[in-house]
Amino acid sequence: MIYLFRNYQSSDIEKYAEYLPDERAEKLSRLRQKRDRENCIVSYLILKHALSQYGIKSFQLETGEHGKPYIKGQDIHFNITHCRVGVAVAVSRSPVGIDIQDIGDFNEKIMNRVCSDEEKSIILSSSDKAREFTRIWTLKEAAAKCDGRGIQLLNSFSFDSTEKRFTKYGKSFNTFEFDKFFVSVCGSDEFSDIIEINNLEDLL
Repeated sequence: MIYLFRNYQSSDIEKYAEYLPDERAEKLSRLRQKRDRENCIVSYLILKHALSQYGIKSFQLETGEHGKPYIKGQDIHFNITHCRVGVAVAVSRSPVGIDIQDIGDFNEKIMNRVCSDEEKSIILSSSDKAREFTRIWTLKEAAAKCDGRGIQLLNSFSFDSTEKRFTKYGKSFNTFEFDKFFVSVCGSDEFSDIIEINNLEDLL
């Protein structure tokens, strides 16, 4: 399952901090930027709701060797991502990686550092280089996060497909395109759609 939240404008998100467990509340207290605090709250509430769909009512988060969080004692995998425009959470029975990224200015230096020749060709031939680079970037991040060894491996993955759904590296990839951002997910499951959360009250 994939959940997406981007309804910041109409929600008083800070009031939901009371629903966080102590360890999450402690993390929240260390954050100073408003959007970082909102993302911390929203991502936990979405994860809690998603896990309840698998019958998991209580859980403990741990951190793996390379920094990827996991649920202690449960055969359920998840991944959380956020950017300026929203939060996305993926939950699966197998390892999963997800990335959300808003479309900014195109930076050729970054492209040259992380992209393969095939990816560069796709980006540079596009009429909207920033959009195409963002799409590929989210795929690379999703793959690296699913792998679990860290996003420093971004250039270990290369995507020459422009399809929204495809299989590569033994995994299924899905990209969801929105007006100002992309969401990409990598895993063994085939993710066909996104459940959009507009009201945080629905998660409680």
